[in-house]
Amino acid sequence: MSGARANHNGAVRGACPGVAAPMASGDGLLLRLRHPIGGWTPAQVGAVAQVAEEYGNGALELTVRGNLQLRGVRPATLTGAQNALVAAGVADSDPDREAVRNVLAAPATDLDPDAVTDITPVARAVADGIAADTALHRLPAKTGVVVDGGGVTGIACVHADLRLDAVTCDHGGLRYRLSIGGRGADAVPLGRVAPEQAAVAARRVLARLLDDDPPRRMAAALAERGVAPFQDALAELAEPAGTVPVPAVGPPAPGVAPHGAWVHAAFPFGALNAAQLRQLAVVAERHAATGGTPTLRLTPWRSVLLAGVGVAALEPLAALGVITEPADPRLGLGACVGAPGCASGTTATRNDALVLEAAMPALLAAGERLHVSGCGKGCGAPACAAVMLVADGEHYAVTLSGGIAAAPDWPAAPLAVVHRRLMALDAVFARERQTPQETLNDLINRLGRDGVVRRVEEEDWHA
Repeated sequence: MSGARANHNGAVRGACPGVAAPMASGDGLLLRLRHPIGGWTPAQVGAVAQVAEEYGNGALELTVRGNLQLRGVRPATLTGAQNALVAAGVADSDPDREAVRNVLAAPATDLDPDAVTDITPVARAVADGIAADTALHRLPAKTGVVVDGGGVTGIACVHADLRLDAVTCDHGGLRYRLSIGGRGADAVPLGRVAPEQAAVAARRVLARLLDDDPPRRMAAALAERGVAPFQDALAELAEPAGTVPVPAVGPPAPGVAPHGAWVHAAFPFGALNAAQLRQLAVVAERHAATGGTPTLRLTPWRSVLLAGVGVAALEPLAALGVITEPADPRLGLGACVGAPGCASGTTATRNDALVLEAAMPALLAAGERLHVSGCGKGCGAPACAAVMLVADGEHYAVTLSGGIAAAPDWPAAPLAVVHRRLMALDAVFARERQTPQETLNDLINRLGRDGVVRRVEEEDWHA
């Protein structure tokens, strides 16, 4: 993987961390387990919990790429942690193979009656093919691939360098639609291939990123060279892609699936500890469907699907602190680990986010999101949040309906000032919103950004 630099502890800076190549952070070494296509068994989950407890500080994080991070591993215990994770079958011992295994699969297409097909076999073939192709080990860090089958757990909302979306053709056949540099609705289409050709097609497209020296991510390559080189890579494999975009659906609601095939368990900020993870496995085994084998599947919504588990699991999950109610306002809160867990973080981001929750009830009830970042790097930040806070020292700059790099609408200010400002924003949103479907971004588009900012400042002044 290009861009990696290891220190004397084997930790990597400047690349996407893993297990074989961990990353140094403020609370020790961070080990990232790659997205497990098809999920883990309860025994594997228990093994991960044991490693987090024995070799780390017990803190774990679910990520927006469907990965799981173990925090606080000590250099002296690193080898033991690595060996235990490889032995459990949840990690790759080869850092080069691990570094390119960035394939995110829709988590429950085998159980979802609304999915086009079960994409798990194709997703595994794509991931294994990329890992086995040594030429592709030069891909830029974080080059991401999505394999999606639509349905309730579809992941059309996830941005990827390369997407493979299962689609049904007019003649009834199944194909995978390859597109690059975007989400399901806006990625640039390349063509459609048969399922048995999907893994080869994916490698051919990714190989075109290596034509640049050094290789670049897809967005930069598209901007510089256009789509033609990537279409040419599929010349004899693909048929026309068609023009219908893949529709985006929201994440499935926490709780039991409508057809009872899984329980969707979310955690505030995607953070949990080893004891909670171990108990997830216990709950899955105790409440598995008769004759079934439960699996625990990581999602890009920083949550876990307990597949093959039913309604009886809700009570013990709630006792663990799991979010199982769709209206829980904590679902709208996001934050990086912040200080002291991250050396770059300057604020206690998650504590601050919980404080600010009370300032924006109308926004959170409408499904809007608040994200708090402890520095300007924006680790784990969404592409766009209704309210984005970026720490500057002990203060926060505030951006409405923007990403981590967007110009702030208000400069950095103390938390108390930000709290008051968000209360004013919430009041303006509740008063000015014309329909229940109108989002904050819609409001900004209708009234103008300056108009919304002015109304918030007037509300704050009169409060």
